[in-house]
Amino acid sequence: MKYCLIFLLTLLLVASPRAHAENTFRDGDVFEMRLSGPPEEFTREFSLVLTVDEGAVTIPLIGRIPARGLTSSGLASVIEGRLKQAKIFTIANVNITQTKNERTIIVGGSVRSSGRQVWIADLTLTGAISAAGGPSDFAGDGVKIIRAGQSQRYSRKALRKNPASDPKVQPGDIVEVEGD
Repeated sequence: MKYCLIFLLTLLLVASPRAHAENTFRDGDVFEMRLSGPPEEFTREFSLVLTVDEGAVTIPLIGRIPARGLTSSGLASVIEGRLKQAKIFTIANVNITQTKNERTIIVGGSVRSSGRQVWIADLTLTGAISAAGGPSDFAGDGVKIIRAGQSQRYSRKALRKNPASDPKVQPGDIVEVEGD
């Protein structure tokens, strides 16, 4: 019953116009989570730095929690409810502090102005290259996105031919335009 009440209050908070005026979580946002109430020796594993990924965060013992679109207080309420529902804690006060969320990508290789670029929602691979001044005179057809240690190669000609296949870049990505 308490969990249902917390869930309903969270929905009202998210749906209220005031909630949209506050900062809400988006993919790539980083925040610190601390748990107070129970003795510290039981809450250490809940002192975390988390990143919103695919709209959610993973909390020890309770799993994935939707975070996209929630405010800090809304997300804290959801996590508190889940901790209590799972009977991990009967008293749990979750404190969330958003860190400065610098959203950037790095564009390098054969571009006119390599370096860090500001990431915006819906930024595509060709948009990232354009933000770096476009390909240099010595740019080849190949371009790579490096994300979390994995590399994916694309053809600039194929992307121009079929713009719907232009992949979105994410904060922290490295875009490397190959040279001739």
